[in-house]
Amino acid sequence: FVRTFGSKGAGDRNFNSPTSMCVDGDNHIVVADCENHRIVVVARTDGSFVRSFGSQGAAHGQFDEPWGVCVNSAGLIIVADSENHRVQMFTRDGTFVRAFGS
Repeated sequence: FVRTFGSKGAGDRNFNSPTSMCVDGDNHIVVADCENHRIVVVARTDGSFVRSFGSQGAAHGQFDEPWGVCVNSAGLIIVADSENHRVQMFTRDGTFVRAFGS
């Protein structure tokens, strides 16, 4: 065991059903926060809040239960947006790039 961070809720340091995570090229942990319908980025060293993006909905940049997240070799954040039946891609700062699926 190394450390734990966060607690249940909707604030910057809270999660509600985190379902997937990965580490990006900036050494941040990127978390799919499923029931808060967002992606949260925290510092790997201490779990401090860096940024979050997304909200509930079906527009580009919105999520309905993001279930999986990864970062590709170009640094793009790729999100499995489960209930919207699509995959969305974002820059490191959370800017929408493109979507695939319905």
